[in-house]
Parts: sequence; C-alpha cells; structure tokens
Amino acid sequence: MAMDIQLEDFITPRIMKEEYFNPGSVDIWLNEFEGYRSNGDIHTFAYFTKNNNQILMQARMQGDIIGVCSRCLEDAHIHIDTSFTIIFLPDSQRRHYGEDEEVELTSEELDVEYYRGNKINVDYLFREELILSIPYSPICSEECKGLCPECGGNLNRGECICGEADKAAFNRVKINVF
Repeated sequence: MAMDIQLEDFITPRIMKEEYFNPGSVDIWLNEFEGYRSNGDIHTFAYFTKNNNQILMQARMQGDIIGVCSRCLEDAHIHIDTSFTIIFLPDSQRRHYGEDEEVELTSEELDVEYYRGNKINVDYLFREELILSIPYSPICSEECKGLCPECGGNLNRGECICGEADKAAFNRVKINVF
C-alpha cells in the first residue's frame, strides 16, 4: 500500500486520503528495531490543503505494535495514536547551502518537505512518525515486576525462591567479630 498524492487530484483546495498499512508493510518499517512487530493494520489518514504550490498535510496514524517489555522481556502491546503536520513546497523553493556551510534550522523549517513533479509519496513520513512514537522503554503493564536480579526469573509469574536458598546457607555461618 502507498499513500500517493497527485497534484491533479486537487479539484478542490482540500482533499482527504485514507490508507491501511498491512502488517507486512509495518514489519518492514520496524525491521531495524529488534523485537518489534505489527499487531494488525496501521490506519492512516491525512487532509491535504493546496494553496498555490504549497500543500499542507495534516495527518493522523493509529494502530498497535508489539515490542519487548523493558522490565520482564515479554511482549509489550503499544498503542500508536499520533498526529503531525507537514508543509510541502516545490523543490525550486529549497534553499541551497555550501557543502561545508553550517546551517541552523528553525522549528518551522523542520516541518517542511520538498516535492518534484506532480506526485508526492508520503509513506516515509508515516514510517518516521511510527518510529518516533515507539516508547524508549516499553512495558507490558504498569504492574510489571520485572526479572529477578539473581536468577533472571520472571517475577510476574510468581515469587522467586532463588534468594531463600542463599539465605539458608548464611544461617549456618557464625561471624566472630574479634
């Protein structure tokens, strides 16, 4: 699936596009992140407003992915619901800089993309937003107890007994201070 915008589509100044990215497409987007995979379709929709050669994209993406819980290493279900806005300008309006020239971008410039020709593909923007929406340390639940620091057992499945065996061994040791 691909969300392409043809400039000829603008019969009216504003159009709406909707797309469902299937799990295979989403998994390709996530392939560089070990342990992450899709959990169904990702629903995307966007409004495009054209004013002369400038196109404003207001988009939203919703869906679910699965990652690895940072506490217990089990599956962490992550709901994605993000919105973003991008302005597309013709490539002829792009400022060109020297190869070694340092440039400080303004916050407005960070939301600008450039297009050539009569077709704009916006899939990569949804991929970027999906990646930016992934939490740094996903968890399976707020109540997750994590792993035992001694034996690595999952504490969500029950109490760990590895510490009790170690404590029993110390009960037989006498400490003589002097």
